[in-house]
Amino acid sequence: MGEILFWIGFGALAYAYLGYPLLLGLLAPLLGRTFQEGEATPAVSLVVAAHNEAAVIAEKIENALALDYPADRLQLIIVSDASTDGTDEIVSNCGDPRVALIRQEPQGGKSAALNRGVSGAVGDILVFSDANSMFSPGALCALARRFADPRVGAVSGVLQYGADSAHTGEGLYWRYEQVVKGLESRTGRLLGANGAIFAIRRELFPTLHPLDVNDFRIPYQALLAGRAVVLAQDADAHEQTAPTVGGEMARKVRIMARALPMFFSLLPRTIWAGRPLVAWQLISHKILRETQAVFFLAMLVGAAWSAVAGGGIGHWLLGIQVLGYGIGTAGWASRRLRRLPPVKVATYVTMIAVTSIWAMVRWLSGRNRPTWQRTERTG
Repeated sequence: MGEILFWIGFGALAYAYLGYPLLLGLLAPLLGRTFQEGEATPAVSLVVAAHNEAAVIAEKIENALALDYPADRLQLIIVSDASTDGTDEIVSNCGDPRVALIRQEPQGGKSAALNRGVSGAVGDILVFSDANSMFSPGALCALARRFADPRVGAVSGVLQYGADSAHTGEGLYWRYEQVVKGLESRTGRLLGANGAIFAIRRELFPTLHPLDVNDFRIPYQALLAGRAVVLAQDADAHEQTAPTVGGEMARKVRIMARALPMFFSLLPRTIWAGRPLVAWQLISHKILRETQAVFFLAMLVGAAWSAVAGGGIGHWLLGIQVLGYGIGTAGWASRRLRRLPPVKVATYVTMIAVTSIWAMVRWLSGRNRPTWQRTERTG
């Protein structure tokens, strides 16, 4: 029974991380669609929710206004979520009529801030970004070109992480995710977007629940409406991750704990909307990963059970896991060790295992809250 439990956990994780991409790769040529691109420059409203971002908000404004996009077609909306560090004053003093400041008081969280920002938007296309995410000059044009095809409802750009992210393995995982997203995009069914840079037609924007993960929920509305969601590889933004593994873990825990109930609520709606392929993708790409705490624990408990029962393979299965988590913990404590590829991978797997368990506990204990604190960053 212990070995069966182990292999159930292992099989679920193997399918989520390897089986699903392989199936998607086989199906992509059959389900693939070609989308038109054009030199369209629709009116765009760039919405940024900010809480105590005085350190970067001036750079964000300068970056947005310098983009290679017609000046009379661009609006920048900064929603200050009860900032107390001078963010509002910096935005107010920028002196450009294209920049609008909306203050949210008291602090209501990112979803509420985005709802308020969209209420003041005038553009046909809504673009969302973070205060510390800087667009490449042609990124906005690259997003806009995809909307020349009326079948396209939402577009995600690509985020390039800073060098420090490689120390935790985030860079490696990010490259893997880009492959999966590229396969999904070929079918027009990209699940979720990158919160640093994505866009949607204004008429498709859903009113966000306070605990929604916005960069998933917003583009997912386009899929529910039967529109395509695609990836624009040439629309890129740049930012730094949290400088420590602990800081990155805390960020992931907040996101995963809020994503779990959202995914479970969206699944029946997706089925009822007659989107079976999207439902399959939601289960395979998101729900299995967000519940991976169960599978990590199944592997560990199953191996220990088998080892205690005297199964020879159980000792090996348990030993490999203990060794892997031990190496990951050592890498967690030492940045120098994390530079070694095997340690980097072990550290990231350990971080994901601990993070998923922590997030599930947070969700089940009812500790989710809509407000957020800015994560300390490198750079």
